[in-house]
Amino acid sequence: MRSSLLRKLRMYINVQAVLLFRKNVWETSVAFTTEADDLDDHIKNINAKNQQQKGTESISKAKKQGFENMIDTTLVICGAGTAYASRIKDDGLKATFDYSESDLKKGNEKNVLDRCVIIGRNAEPLLGKLVPQYMPAEQLTVQTESIAVYAALLNAPREVRTADKSIKEEMQVLFDECDTLLNERLDRMMLAYKKTNPDFYTEYMNARYIGGWSKKKDGEEPKE
Repeated sequence: MRSSLLRKLRMYINVQAVLLFRKNVWETSVAFTTEADDLDDHIKNINAKNQQQKGTESISKAKKQGFENMIDTTLVICGAGTAYASRIKDDGLKATFDYSESDLKKGNEKNVLDRCVIIGRNAEPLLGKLVPQYMPAEQLTVQTESIAVYAALLNAPREVRTADKSIKEEMQVLFDECDTLLNERLDRMMLAYKKTNPDFYTEYMNARYIGGWSKKKDGEEPKE
């Protein structure tokens, strides 16, 4: 959630706290109770959407880490294969493994995945030559596992991006509705308490200013 929305959410929560503390003042008003309950629901829903968004971000991070792990494990095989081919002076074999990190990462995600798979397969018949002098015995297994992990995550980002966009749009709707609730309903209804319960009114309006909202002039709603 971007910082401006976090500030706004803090303001909502501050208002919610004031309403809860002063519930004895307004709880007999059906209309006020309805709006206060609506505010509670919006805050609850915004927090839920924020948790969903954090979940999509964690999937994207896992995919990036999986990609780097696959590259790292494949580079070890490339180094071993290149060194061995150089030792036996086999230029054709050397070309099979002679990849730098930037070479491995060329092309789209599917290209990179396929390239790493091919390098691993090319190393299989040479294991007796490459292990243990050029690479660890388990290196090919480690690389195969890293490929499997990345392949499983490869389709996730598109789904994640779609889900993330949807969550952001739904969250924005909730913020817009909450702003309307405060600006057009609760702020207006609070005017009834300005004289009859000035402490409650002052606490409410102070809460409205916290979190990046500017102080209003008489007769105006607070502005972000």
